[in-house]
Amino acid sequence: MEVTFTADYLDYMAGFARRIEGEVIPSDRKNEMIFLTYQPLGVVGGILPWNFPFFLIARKMAPALLTGNTIVLKPSAETPINAFEFCTLVDAVGLPAGVFNMVGGSGRVVGEAMTTHPDIDMISMTGSVGTGKRIMAQAADTLTRVNLELGGKAPAIVLEDADLELAATAIWNSRVINTGQVCNCAEVILVQESVHDALVDKLVSKFEATRYGDTSATDELDMGPLITAQALRDIDGMAKDAVAAGCTVATGGGPATDKGPGNFYQPTILTGATRDMGIAREEIFGPVAPIVKVKDLDEAIEIANASEYGLTSSIFTNDLNKALKASRELLYGETYINREHFEAMQGFHAGRRNSGIGGADGKHGIMEFVETHVTYVQGQE
Repeated sequence: MEVTFTADYLDYMAGFARRIEGEVIPSDRKNEMIFLTYQPLGVVGGILPWNFPFFLIARKMAPALLTGNTIVLKPSAETPINAFEFCTLVDAVGLPAGVFNMVGGSGRVVGEAMTTHPDIDMISMTGSVGTGKRIMAQAADTLTRVNLELGGKAPAIVLEDADLELAATAIWNSRVINTGQVCNCAEVILVQESVHDALVDKLVSKFEATRYGDTSATDELDMGPLITAQALRDIDGMAKDAVAAGCTVATGGGPATDKGPGNFYQPTILTGATRDMGIAREEIFGPVAPIVKVKDLDEAIEIANASEYGLTSSIFTNDLNKALKASRELLYGETYINREHFEAMQGFHAGRRNSGIGGADGKHGIMEFVETHVTYVQGQE
């Protein structure tokens, strides 16, 4: 999926080559014309995460090159091999030397060299909040532009008039995609009290039917292992802390020991969560879904907007007025109505608060990689 989506993304972005248009602005002066055009930034530095290590090369490379920039990318130290395989493809198509560049290494060495280099004109980074804040601080000395996609704690609101089967399926999809290691996964379920038990029953059934294991052995799986043993320990620790704080394990609740070697964690549902628990506030980045009861939509929006994150959100309802209210009032870059959390390449993937600065995809994502230039032409009589 990631490889084919990457190919589609490159084709989609290439189509904008003839659509980046300037403006003619009216002047107050007689015989004057004002033109606004767009110019390349120069050199873009891209810092990649490990969770979509192939596609995110294209997400940064395509708009950067399309708008006339060159780019230097640093892959995650966890997933460098596929990034360098991408380089062999770039070389095979004959892109001029120096336009696309890949430098491997640690963030503390290579990443910092990029974020502090005076010849880098923008840093585009996808990763953790802590890393994003360090990049902003390092880029401050040179006033280098930053584009940051950081973490998320996406709320999924389920109201009593929702199609519960649809909601459960979408939430399951949004929680197990890439083993929950996606910044826009549904991270906390805010469900109206009257349908809480019915929704939990449906979710438990779907979570327990999840097919997972060694993804190199078969394609017929819904998810695979976590990225590292440390990630497995961290997620298990969060789940155990939640149980100690009062949550109940509806299904799952620990590492999967029957899937062979690998960092496998059981798809897990935790009921009885409250808005103040760590499991309901902190990013999990694994296949664990905490469920919080709410009285109504207003309480759900209040809890959602109190988060330090603001990337994606969703609501499940058949009431158009409630759906529109959520769309207006949820302080998130994206809101999905009656569907799973996954953005389209023609949209604009952007967050608020600790979820980042700027965005990617679509025509608005392309404009992150340009400078404006205004030319004043004074004509004579």
